[in-house]
Amino acid sequence: MIVKALLKLKKMTKLTKDGTFPYKTKDGNFPYLGYGVGLRPPHYSYIFENKPPIDWFEIISENYMDTDGRPKRMLEKVLADYPVIMHGVSLSIGTVDPLKSEYLRKLKDLMAWVQPAWVSDHLCWTGVAHKNTHDLLPVPYTEEALTHIIDRIKQVQDILGRQLVLENPSTYLEFSSSSMPEWEFIARMAEGADCGLLLDANNVYVSCYNHKWDPKTYIDALPLDRVAQIHLAGHTNKGTHIVDTHDDHVIDEVWNVYSYIMQRAGRDISTMVEWDGNIPDFPVVLAEVEKARVWREKATELPTFNVHRRNDAAQGPAYAAQLDTMQAAILDGDAAAHKPEDWIVSKPDFPASDQLKVYISGYRFRLFDTVYEDYPALRHYMGKDAFNKLLDAYVEGTPSEHPNISRYIEKFPAHVRDHADPFAHELAVMETHISRLFDAKETVALTPEALADITPEKLMGTKLKGRAALALCAFAWPVNDYVSAVLADETPEKPKETASFVAVYRHNDTMWRLPLEEREHLLLSSLFSGMTVGEAMEAALPGNDDDAADVQRWFSKWMSNGVLAA
Repeated sequence: MIVKALLKLKKMTKLTKDGTFPYKTKDGNFPYLGYGVGLRPPHYSYIFENKPPIDWFEIISENYMDTDGRPKRMLEKVLADYPVIMHGVSLSIGTVDPLKSEYLRKLKDLMAWVQPAWVSDHLCWTGVAHKNTHDLLPVPYTEEALTHIIDRIKQVQDILGRQLVLENPSTYLEFSSSSMPEWEFIARMAEGADCGLLLDANNVYVSCYNHKWDPKTYIDALPLDRVAQIHLAGHTNKGTHIVDTHDDHVIDEVWNVYSYIMQRAGRDISTMVEWDGNIPDFPVVLAEVEKARVWREKATELPTFNVHRRNDAAQGPAYAAQLDTMQAAILDGDAAAHKPEDWIVSKPDFPASDQLKVYISGYRFRLFDTVYEDYPALRHYMGKDAFNKLLDAYVEGTPSEHPNISRYIEKFPAHVRDHADPFAHELAVMETHISRLFDAKETVALTPEALADITPEKLMGTKLKGRAALALCAFAWPVNDYVSAVLADETPEKPKETASFVAVYRHNDTMWRLPLEEREHLLLSSLFSGMTVGEAMEAALPGNDDDAADVQRWFSKWMSNGVLAA
């Protein structure tokens, strides 16, 4: 399926004997791919139906590293027609935690499949002490930080067997301890680690706006020969600062930054548009890409700001301690309690406490939104205010510990159990299964043809398994009926306490909820525990005259609904 994409890339850079890309390209530069777009799920159907004239796609690596569900099959179809580049958000190159071996293994496995011309991530950290803020947090630009990050980049490059490409950050605060400007830090990092750069034109503008830096000084200081790729995106201007939201068109000031980068570099650099919020139809994004071709050649006038002249760097604590301080403030949520004026550079109209609050608020919004969307039935039952209060308490009391933010919901049912009534807890269990099983591996369903030649005697000695993406649920309440009503836009009342049983599973990339009878559930549970068919029937059924007819009816139901695995 990926032959076409590989052939396109082979024209640009030669593969090594083992099929991977070389650690460095022959001339020290990265291949030129043309103009690309960030691959986003709302655009899958348009891409497959129309094969739009785009040169390449960029994926968020984590969206495909930790799933065996529909995203991977969609990516396989894209790879058949387009080169794909991998861009990560959870490498956390700046953290002081040990490198995440499982994360790097999954990243390397994805690389082996996708065969990207380069792999990128961000100059940032996402958390310490096994916490994850799911944000691209800024680092203090100190000699200690530089040495630490260069060493970690080298370690990652050795593990991956290729150069890493790192993106300049968009930041909302500046550490008082920084002893060099961001552009100097990035330039020295790239040279010291011998890595590539992803230059985000929007991030240059955002950070220069927020900190009152000069964009020309920033760009001129960078080793543009190391730039593999350029990002373009929209943002949200809050007046005192800009937030890098990727939810709108690229503004002219950012286009000017892009034009200056290209003219200063004096060569073609692979360029793409990111659009992650308020995602429009694909033709709108494609039109934004076409603007890049025009602005590439335009004479430019860089935006200017009333440059903020800061005092000499204050002597700060050790690098690890500075990360601890910032994370503690984010998790705690009380900016003033962490004395931000002592370690953050205050800006005109944008004091240190407000800078810190951008990260404090962003952390909570991300986690809240991740959970909120997955529980429509629970929201309906509890009511918006009560649900929001419950969820706020969950976010405050449950830090995220996994690189994939979609895994954050896994502890939510236990929280609901401890803070709401039993029916609410069972709704949370059901909806958590629906969400998490969407990413589980989907095995092939058992078909009647596979059992056609099996004698009844042999069937009794056969072990049957359920689909891999399946959960058997036994509830004290009619949970599935309530969920079905909510999803059908009905307004059900709280039901009476009545036992119910259901199989929740994924079949043909769709989540199914199959109601079960009590004895049927018991038989399936016995089968899935590893018993043979004969053993399961003996353990689960009392042996009356109706058993044979019921078992035949259940097996027909399971086969027609894809419950059993081949």
